[in-house]
Amino acid sequence: MNKQVKWLFALLGIAVVGVAALLYFRPSTQKTTWSVSTPTATSLEAQKVATVQLSNLSVVRANIAVATVEKRSVENTISAIGLIVAPETGERTIAARARGRIEKLFVNATGTYVKQGEPLFDFYSPEILNAEQELLIAEREKRDNEIMASPAMHHGHPNTGLIEVGRKRLALYGLTSEHIRALETNGELTNVVRVTSPASGLVVQKQTQEGAYVDEGTTIFQLVDLSTVWAEVDVQETDISSVKLGQTVTIQSNAYPNLHFSGPIIFISPMEDQASRTVRVRASFNNTGYKLRPGMTFTAQINSGSESALAVPTSAVVRSGTGDFVWVHDGDNVFLSHQVTLGPSSGDGFTLIRSGLKGGEAVAVQGAFMLDAEHQISENNPMAGMDMSKGSESGKSSGESTGLVRGIDKQKQTITLDHGNIPGVMAAMTMAYRASSAAMLEKVKVNASVRFTLTRVSDGQYEITDIEAQ
Repeated sequence: MNKQVKWLFALLGIAVVGVAALLYFRPSTQKTTWSVSTPTATSLEAQKVATVQLSNLSVVRANIAVATVEKRSVENTISAIGLIVAPETGERTIAARARGRIEKLFVNATGTYVKQGEPLFDFYSPEILNAEQELLIAEREKRDNEIMASPAMHHGHPNTGLIEVGRKRLALYGLTSEHIRALETNGELTNVVRVTSPASGLVVQKQTQEGAYVDEGTTIFQLVDLSTVWAEVDVQETDISSVKLGQTVTIQSNAYPNLHFSGPIIFISPMEDQASRTVRVRASFNNTGYKLRPGMTFTAQINSGSESALAVPTSAVVRSGTGDFVWVHDGDNVFLSHQVTLGPSSGDGFTLIRSGLKGGEAVAVQGAFMLDAEHQISENNPMAGMDMSKGSESGKSSGESTGLVRGIDKQKQTITLDHGNIPGVMAAMTMAYRASSAAMLEKVKVNASVRFTLTRVSDGQYEITDIEAQ
């Protein structure tokens, strides 16, 4: 028994020690406040800065040029490509108003221009002939009744209503008021009805032949009035906030390279194309001289006003999948990459910078792609994946692509291109490239859409060896 008591006291002692330990180490009920350090804008920018230091020889070989970041006023001009289309409001369908036969065609080919009131075809229809006969009968009965009836019965004769119904019926068959008056005056039936054009326009479809029998509603001609045409432009979703109804669109076509056509925006689509991430914008153009033809392509400029801010030459901007960057000269051949937020670009080759740079800083406006290639070995490179030195490694020294001309420098013989990825040769970016021939600078204009060939030359630089306006 004494042994059992001893075990009991031992167990009680262990329990007391355990409770005391829990009370001593239990969490405090007092609320604890944790301080979280939020990085400032400066620290965030510091995390994204990549540094490249070059030798004097490398700077010369890369042909690196810098320019000062300055405040400029830039016209907010949106560049896009579009298509001329026939206006839906100018389309007309000429259809048979009754069953019958095409006796004669006055317009025998598509592409013929007709004026309003010009004859299109002669039409024979038993239904129209019967309607004319009924109107003449009603007219004759009215005259006979007026002769036989007393003067008191002249007013409100029932034939008067039949005559009016007959006139409306013939009008619904497409007969003009002149034709109906002549019928009532002469009192003679006409075997055919001459159908005239209800509006001026171009015959775009002819769907019958002389002698053909047609049913009511059969389309004979399709007309379209091209004195006014529509221009449909696909605007990038990043630019659509700057586009408003009534703004002026200026277009230029390869068919008339020295002419510019201007018209107001009349429609902005409420839908966005998911594949291209663009929004359809429609403008209306007065087509005097019929120079603008449906199906014609063009380049468009939409001016949405001016904006004043810090600006750099467009060639200084390096575009990548992770953002837009510029290389800032920090002295002693040291360059730092800064991520920037871009504003609109101007026609003279400058792009506004909304954030990421300060006035007075010097940025690389030429050779930026070489600076990025030099920094590919750094794991902190904010433009990783844009290794432009891989062209020779993949066995490709040249490639073709399309893009927009953002600037032309005749003194340096360079063309600044905004282009997409050229597999195995160059990543998508906006960059100034040297043209292999000075004559190429005369073949293109700023904001023009072009197809070009980019070739890696012996010194490792890339040159434009061929370029054509689209």
